[in-house]
Amino acid sequence: MAPDIVCIVRFIKNQTVQIDMSVLRLSSPHYRRIAESLRHTLASGALRPGDRMISARRLADREQVSLPTALEALRCLEAEGLIVARPRSGYFVRQRDISQEMLPARALSGPVPVTLAAVARSLFSSAETRLIPLGAALPDPHWLPTDTLQRALQSASRRLDAHGQSYSLPPGRADLRNKIAARAAQWGACFGADDLVITAGATQALRLALRAVCQPGDAVAIEQPAYFGTLLLLEDLGLKALQIPTDPKEGLLLAPLADAIKQHRPAAVLASPTVQNPLGASMSVARKQELVALLEQAGIPLIEDDVYGDLAGEGQRPPACKAFDQSGNVIYCSSLSKTLAPGWRIGWIAAGRYHTQVLQARMAGDWAGAPLLEAATSDVLASGDYDRHLRRLKVRIADGVRTVIAQVQASFPKGTRVTAPEAGFLLWVELPPAVDALEVHRRALALGIGVSPGPLFSPGAALQNFLRLNCANQPTALLLNAVDQIGVICHELCCV
Repeated sequence: MAPDIVCIVRFIKNQTVQIDMSVLRLSSPHYRRIAESLRHTLASGALRPGDRMISARRLADREQVSLPTALEALRCLEAEGLIVARPRSGYFVRQRDISQEMLPARALSGPVPVTLAAVARSLFSSAETRLIPLGAALPDPHWLPTDTLQRALQSASRRLDAHGQSYSLPPGRADLRNKIAARAAQWGACFGADDLVITAGATQALRLALRAVCQPGDAVAIEQPAYFGTLLLLEDLGLKALQIPTDPKEGLLLAPLADAIKQHRPAAVLASPTVQNPLGASMSVARKQELVALLEQAGIPLIEDDVYGDLAGEGQRPPACKAFDQSGNVIYCSSLSKTLAPGWRIGWIAAGRYHTQVLQARMAGDWAGAPLLEAATSDVLASGDYDRHLRRLKVRIADGVRTVIAQVQASFPKGTRVTAPEAGFLLWVELPPAVDALEVHRRALALGIGVSPGPLFSPGAALQNFLRLNCANQPTALLLNAVDQIGVICHELCCV
């Protein structure tokens, strides 16, 4: 190349660098100036919490700057916590006074009858399956390992041949019970396959446990708030609820439980020490040990609902209370309905010293299992596919929870409080006192949105200003808009 041309090329390259640096130097004050202008707009009250911010493209056009400069201004406000970004939706004004601190509810004075069935019947129908699924506590069907499940079914069908269409007699297929016992041994459980009874989901397991240790009219100590499925079981069996305060972080509170035992002597304690529904709280290992010891000393059985246990922990899941049971006083109930295949209805119960009563109750009631589904489940657990699926599912759930919390913070009215669950996919939301959660449910239902109102989680239909939201869904624009619409409903009810 000729020397003159080399000099020209070097000159152009140098000038290009100088021009680029000049642009960078000029752009910095631009985004800061724009960010400061947006701060004044927010401080003026022109935009309410939950309102949509101007888009980056419109902001760039208005300010006559590049799109990256406009985006940088918006990101400054996001970093300061003034606005939140929503995937595929833009930026929204953040509700900054929404708290993630919630105090435990106070217990009622004594055992009370459960009167929930009428409320539940009025809220749920076959239309629920067609709603935007913020109500039912189920993982997104697209998050389940459908191909793995289908392969397992096909393999089990070939292996069982015609026997796959018969009955699985209690206590259930031995291969599945062996797999469940082996997995439980990893977190410290000391029951074997012969100690297990396969059930049609965890609800049937809980029913069998209650029937084994309670008589109609007995009181059962439960968490407050409590899973509404538990409350429906108590009502159906003619049992009373003795509510024990439950902390959003610590779980079931042991001092009030000890006092309730002295005063009211419940026939059993039914609790979810790992990932409680609806709070998402998990008791520490030390507090689980205290709970087991307290009830063993009192001679009161613990019915442990561990249906969400596999969703806890980064790697190895934490031990359930059953790991510390030396006398068979803990009746352990679980299932795969919240993690693998809700429709397969595969659950189990390790009843300890109450095994004979539970097995008899299983045979006297809806006793026939499905051998094809049991065999397929055994294959999935044996292959390692379930553990791989769990790792993916936990990541998706964590992202879903973060996204919904951010959406609630941006959209719901002042005075709203939310729990940030340590594990699981349920969000417990305390609304301002003026907001009636049942009315929120009715208005959301008219918009095609499902939510679970607080009265479902209390035996006397209390908790009028609470909602439970399901975060185990793909955070699509449709879902996030549904959260926004619930926020709008809550704002409207605040003003009534």
